[in-house]
Amino acid sequence: MNLTPSEREQIAEILKRRANEIAGFRGDYSKEGSHFGSVELALTREIERLRRLAGRVCPEEPEDE
Repeated sequence: MNLTPSEREQIAEILKRRANEIAGFRGDYSKEGSHFGSVELALTREIERLRRLAGRVCPEEPEDE
């Protein structure tokens, strides 16, 4: 299945948005006094995984100097 450039951009946008939502939750979660480091680590890894996938689906073009 081949995706159009527009479809790739849409998928990358969804992945980035979801990563940002999780990052916001992680920030709120880590402010609590009784948070678990293992949960925070899992959230961090998921954020990184989603952002990495977004970069693979729709790589950013290098900026011309």
